[in-house]
Amino acid sequence: MKALFVINPSSGKQNIESTLQEIMSTLILDQITSTIDVFYTKKKDDAKNRVACLKAGEYDYVVAVGGDGTLNEVSNGLVTSKSHTPLAIISAGTVNDFATYMKLPQDAAGFCEMIKDFSTKLVDIGRVNNEYFINVLAGGLLTDIAYKVPKDKKAVLGKMAYYLEGAKELPKQFAKHMVLNYDAKEFSETTETMVFLVANSKSVGGFGDAAPLASVSDGYLDVMILKKIDFLTAPDLLFKLMQGAHPNHPSIEYFQTKEITIDQTSDEHEIAIDYDGEILSEGFPVHISIVPEALNILVSRSNDD
Repeated sequence: MKALFVINPSSGKQNIESTLQEIMSTLILDQITSTIDVFYTKKKDDAKNRVACLKAGEYDYVVAVGGDGTLNEVSNGLVTSKSHTPLAIISAGTVNDFATYMKLPQDAAGFCEMIKDFSTKLVDIGRVNNEYFINVLAGGLLTDIAYKVPKDKKAVLGKMAYYLEGAKELPKQFAKHMVLNYDAKEFSETTETMVFLVANSKSVGGFGDAAPLASVSDGYLDVMILKKIDFLTAPDLLFKLMQGAHPNHPSIEYFQTKEITIDQTSDEHEIAIDYDGEILSEGFPVHISIVPEALNILVSRSNDD
């Protein structure tokens, strides 16, 4: 087999180089893969542009090595290429929700065994305007935190860096006034909103059951809207989130849909829209839909989603 490794060298895990060396040497020496090409990203969209030009059969599989942002770019490139090349994932970022949700092996032995078995699974992907996301799109409360945390802090502190930055920003975020209009077959309303999530998998922001009904193979997006609450209500909601019971909270709207349009009814505050760690360059309105079975993911045989 022939493989392309797309590597983001600036992703957070400091021991990823030794893991990659072990993976590549095992794949070659055990004759699992005969040829490995390596592409290092240097700037935004490098991974997307490299993978978008792939032709069917050019590689037997592509490996995305990085965080959620790298995975997003590689996924966008694969969908654009229409090559249907299977995708393997090695987590090297601070937060890797999709890989965690899919229970993908991250040690060298487990990863190489997965490639040897070559078991694949077709998964859905979300589309927002002309871009794609494999895990989640979010807007509002704390969704811009990833861009305020310095890279050196991410590398040293990991997820804790996000939590510390979030604690610092939380009082400012509660003061924001955000009214959005949601238009879907299952739910239509204009409401004052703290945050909205459109999820493809259950795992968001390190919370394993943020979207507890979600599945990457059900043909639906899971939408969660947190309406305006006061600061004192937040601890109770956070407790329910930790238990996966938050969809029943009176301030939460949770539903599944195949497509939804979200629009901002006032321009009092600029709202950042994050999709898999990337900021959407276009403003509101945004049209979001599900693309069923758009990607072929390499998985462990034990994966049951």
